[in-house]
Amino acid sequence: MAYTAMSGTGTTSGDDPLQTAVWRLRSRACWADAAALIPPDTAGRALLDFRRGLLAENISRSPQAARAAYRRAHTAAAAHSDSLLLSFTWRHLAGLALRDGEMAEARHGFAESLRIREELGYLVGTAPALASLADAETDPEASRLREEARRLFRLLGGVPTWLARQLTPPATPSPTGV
Repeated sequence: MAYTAMSGTGTTSGDDPLQTAVWRLRSRACWADAAALIPPDTAGRALLDFRRGLLAENISRSPQAARAAYRRAHTAAAAHSDSLLLSFTWRHLAGLALRDGEMAEARHGFAESLRIREELGYLVGTAPALASLADAETDPEASRLREEARRLFRLLGGVPTWLARQLTPPATPSPTGV
């Protein structure tokens, strides 16, 4: 039986650490091979760099590598007038800034992402942009943005589904003795 980089072998907590390391190296090699095949000045390379940023941020837990990949994708998206990808790179760069406590940079990035999504009419991406901007704002603006995100989320029938947890209002404590 052949094991490919996508086989999943070595990716669960009970698996052999050597298999996990081999799987990770194969995965990195696939991304490096793809990067070598796609010229840096093409639109496809921008999307590849964005995906590399997602992996660095969410799988490798490497914000520095994610930031570098997102910036490459951002520059290329701007050069190729890829507004939708630009809205995603703004949002992810702003998310990293928020984690670093750079509130002004985070607000600017989230606001740009929201502006682009509204201009494009990208409704399914507008609710997440509103919720992200709310995370970088203070009340009462943060509450207003979250409520607008909830309203749009409901209008879209609960799409995107992953946003439900972020938009769930905090539970209000019930009065004692009732």
